[in-house]
Amino acid sequence: MNNFIVFDNVKKTYKVGDIEINASDGVDFNIEKGEFVVIVGPSGAGKTTILNLLGGMDKATSGKILVDGKDVAKYSEKQLTQYRRNDIGFVFQFYNLVQNLTALENVELATQISKNPLDVKMVLKRVGLENRINNFPAQLSGGEQQRVAIARAIAKNPKLLLCDEPTGALDYQTGKA
Repeated sequence: MNNFIVFDNVKKTYKVGDIEINASDGVDFNIEKGEFVVIVGPSGAGKTTILNLLGGMDKATSGKILVDGKDVAKYSEKQLTQYRRNDIGFVFQFYNLVQNLTALENVELATQISKNPLDVKMVLKRVGLENRINNFPAQLSGGEQQRVAIARAIAKNPKLLLCDEPTGALDYQTGKA
């Protein structure tokens, strides 16, 4: 089977004044289409950096990042915007919900820019929020807000779902589901 994602000697260095920080240093891995992969490591190990590079939110200092045979590192800003809009679903550590939109509207917002979105109400039901769709974020618990963020990413029906600590605010049982 062909590799859907290839990281080939990927390096990301941040400069803080005169100090260089290697957030990733020669990262190599391959992921096949449909494969479920979890990146684990201690805080500061570069997990979020890898997700940001893969999602086109940041650029590698060197190396190749291939997604479906295309080198994301060589994309123009316009191509990166299209890539993030059409191919990537993000679940961030922080929910980034629009506070004056309901749970339903927050998820619908993401589907408006998607080529092939899923049914929003069905996705909210799948994450256990079918009875909370008309609630605003301030009316939801932290775990419920996180599930809205997960539903928002899934409803786009992306080729690639990138999740940065997606179950961090969920209780044990909900996180397992």
